[in-house]
This record gives sequence, structure tokens and C-alpha cells, in this order.
Amino acid sequence: MTRFAVLISALVLATPLAAQDKESICSTSAGIVDAAVEARTEGMGQKKAVQTIGNGLEGDAAIYKAAVQPIVNWVYGLEEAQLSEEVGATYEKACLAQ
Repeated sequence: MTRFAVLISALVLATPLAAQDKESICSTSAGIVDAAVEARTEGMGQKKAVQTIGNGLEGDAAIYKAAVQPIVNWVYGLEEAQLSEEVGATYEKACLAQ
């Protein structure tokens, strides 16, 4: 299983599926990916990114806090050349395809 597939599986396990539809899960998690990419490209440390992104999830999005750590870990594990504005969109497309 690829690291990406493991990440998607972890996300699904970390969020209550009964409460969210697939499009919402994929959209919100793609937003977390985008925030992590932005944090990394701005030079924010990985721990700080997890904390900042997690603290920014409020209301209905707060159920995704458990998914922040694995998503940030994945983004910070990417090669620097892979970091672009496309990462979140690509993640969302792959998530929807699962």
C-alpha cells in the first residue's frame, strides 16, 4: 500500500464517516493539505504546523483534528519539488476516487 493510500485510510478512520459525506471529508482534508503545504513553504516547523492547523479547525471541521497530524506528516515528507498549489487538488481527487 502506498503512503498516500495509508494516509487516506488513516483519515477515514480518524473521522466519523456517519457524520460526514465523502465529498465533505475529501474537501476538508484537502484544505488541511493546502494549509500544511503553505506552512511548510513558509518555513514553519512540522510540530508548529500541526498545532496551528489543528487549532484553526472549529465548528463542524473540528472533527478533523485527529487527521491533522498524519496529513501534515505526509506533506512534510514530500520532496520539496512536489510542493505546489496542486497538492491539495490532487489529494482531493485521489480521496474522492477511494
